[in-house]
Amino acid sequence: MPVVSSDPWSSTPADRFEMLAHEYGTPLYLYDAEDVRSRVQQVRDAFEGQAQVYFAVKANPNLGLLRSLLGKVDGLDISSGGELDQAQLAGYDPASLSFAGPAKNRAELTAAILSGAGCISIESVRELDDCVQIAREQGRRANVAVRVNPKLLNRAFGMKMGGRAIQFGVDEEELHSVLPRIAACADALDFRGIHVYAGSQCFDASGVVEGVTHTLEIVREIESSTALRCSTINLGGGFGLSHTDADKEIDIAALGSALTPVLRSFVASSRVPRRIVFELGRYLAANAGIYVARVISSKISRGKCFFMVDGGLHHQLAAAGTFGAALRSNFVLRNLSRPEAPPVRCNIAGPSCNPTDLLGIDAELPRPEIGDLIGVLKSGAYGLTASPLLFLGRHTPAEVVAVDGKFVLGRRSRPMTDFN
Repeated sequence: MPVVSSDPWSSTPADRFEMLAHEYGTPLYLYDAEDVRSRVQQVRDAFEGQAQVYFAVKANPNLGLLRSLLGKVDGLDISSGGELDQAQLAGYDPASLSFAGPAKNRAELTAAILSGAGCISIESVRELDDCVQIAREQGRRANVAVRVNPKLLNRAFGMKMGGRAIQFGVDEEELHSVLPRIAACADALDFRGIHVYAGSQCFDASGVVEGVTHTLEIVREIESSTALRCSTINLGGGFGLSHTDADKEIDIAALGSALTPVLRSFVASSRVPRRIVFELGRYLAANAGIYVARVISSKISRGKCFFMVDGGLHHQLAAAGTFGAALRSNFVLRNLSRPEAPPVRCNIAGPSCNPTDLLGIDAELPRPEIGDLIGVLKSGAYGLTASPLLFLGRHTPAEVVAVDGKFVLGRRSRPMTDFN
């Protein structure tokens, strides 16, 4: 099994960061494609080929990164018509795409059906009816799965996306009213299976095993009570990887050891071919990314030390603690320019007029000086595109991908006026 570094940028010299900052400006994002590829292979190896690995585009839709993963992942999980377009622009076969999301509109469903998207996860009766109508109007069959909101509330997941009243999927107890409608529309629908996404940020292997076991029970119940067969079983993802601790993540080897026998036994006892999928975003990409900002100013305010940088919550909302975080915790920070400087406890403040624009609170790092580059590690997932880019009216940061020994511009910097 490949060894994936907790920080793929740890061996990058200060002058290389400075060169990139000079070429592309600051702030900027850097992504190490090889780190993502290594994690994909790590997951494959852990499950001994029993599961396919899809990359969740919502985690990082950068075109350069997606292109670097072409042929390295089995497919992509998409959540909008825009991500469908981006995936195809990156070169992915629509048949390798899985389309989820609770508010897919008719235009998006039409585009997905016409493209031949591999699997559309039905999340409501409305989506089911729309797919049937569109497919018949277009003379095409829609490839569909049912996203199931399971009865099981899996407490091992930090953010629970199933097992309670929620906008995602069809409640497990309501499947009896949806499945017959699917079976009755075989002229318009090609039923592929089910999709269950229990939650995110699970660090306990036994919690993932519990959720998968319950999902497989749902499959058995569907196949024992209907003529439908689940050739595709999307098990979701949610493998835990901490942004705030350098090395905290789910033990993928332990998960593989516990879950692979379950999957192998299930496949061996099946009468139909099975395609088992994990869709992973944060686990694959977060570690690979670093957000780089330059120190512009410094001050002492009532005994506390502040360093102001040219990047902040408008580019890296999660690092400021305001993107789905229950509690504010610092991302791992580095002084990229002078890593050997004496440590200091300080606050790293962004440029906005918002007091929450803080990339670090009481963080300890080598004492910065004006002009130094500060790196926010583990910024490869839910970074730029999950942030309020137009807030402050500053240029968006360039996104640069390290791939096959080269640095490739994955997205250029844009001024606010480009969005008018």
